[in-house]
Amino acid sequence: MKEENLLKISLICSLIGILIILYITENTNIPNSNISNITNKDIETKVAIIGLVTSVKETPGLIILNVEDKTGNITVIVFKEENITLEPGRIIEVEGKVVEYNKQLEIQADSIIIKKLI
Repeated sequence: MKEENLLKISLICSLIGILIILYITENTNIPNSNISNITNKDIETKVAIIGLVTSVKETPGLIILNVEDKTGNITVIVFKEENITLEPGRIIEVEGKVVEYNKQLEIQADSIIIKKLI
């Protein structure tokens, strides 16, 4: 086979692979968890929660939220990459990775959707 044909075939396969990966990531949903169900077994896994923001602490590089639902509360870390306004009393949906910091579980937020103000 000529090198030109091999190059064309490899480019087509690469593009198809990228499209498949994009399709899978867009159509994979993380089911919502209760905060009390998040344990040490979930460290380094992605979770989704819906809860009420009870406190907000802003630092130069991040925002630290305390979020609670009817089962418990957890700290959510939001890295400041864009301008976001969060305040206590908001119901938010958070998707992110569970991490451990100072022997406490936290969620490093990948995305936050602000639902409503109570």
